[in-house]
Amino acid sequence: MWSVNISVSPCEDAARLGYDDRRINRVVIRMAQYFLDHDMRVIFGHDWREDGVMRAVADFAATVAARAAQDDASSAEARMHNVVPAPGASLSRAAMEAQRDSGGVLEVIPFSDRARDVGDQLGIEPPASDADAQELRKWELTVFRHWMTDRLAPGCRICLGGRLNGYQGEEPGVMQEARLALAHHKPLYLMCGFGGAARAFGSEPDSRTRYASAWNGLNDEDKLDLLTTTDIEHAIRLIWRGIGRYQEREATQGTEVR
Repeated sequence: MWSVNISVSPCEDAARLGYDDRRINRVVIRMAQYFLDHDMRVIFGHDWREDGVMRAVADFAATVAARAAQDDASSAEARMHNVVPAPGASLSRAAMEAQRDSGGVLEVIPFSDRARDVGDQLGIEPPASDADAQELRKWELTVFRHWMTDRLAPGCRICLGGRLNGYQGEEPGVMQEARLALAHHKPLYLMCGFGGAARAFGSEPDSRTRYASAWNGLNDEDKLDLLTTTDIEHAIRLIWRGIGRYQEREATQGTEVR
């Protein structure tokens, strides 16, 4: 099954365009709805906050589960994955209730419990034993983002917005995830029209060149269109076009598309 990782967070630039936290949440839900309706898996990497995007995702998961039940589905597959960069013991009751109430559609995956093992598997050296909490957190988030990128097998990443201040990792999360998608040769769909970390990444000469040359199923004109648009429905159509072309080429070259 093809996976779509939506890498997004609110930012001041988006808010100035009228996309406050609530509207950004609606953007995420609209994208999730579209790709779920096309039999894909949607992966999020958000902390759980009661007023955050995952609350909106949880409500939508319950709707998807109810629709599956009406369609007489024998079981609802976990097609919405929320990978949380926190230990399982710290997950809120709201997160656990959301998973339970989703009828199996939403799976909440605490990552911190497995960070050491995953870091070893990926060959990402942990910080020194005397490292402070900030350095440990940077390392954990780097491992987390590498692991999420590896889960796109096959799959793609969409990056938009993203805060540039107050981040805990090596760099803003949306920037790092865009960088990892290119480094691991995963199709990246970059939207800079909402500003923030996505635009900062796209403004780096080297990153812009690498993105322009990376294959994601879109031609140069479509890539530029996606970079600049703030029309979510238009962006979704462009991304869908790119995924279709990417899958067609992979199939033609004999690469299995799962």
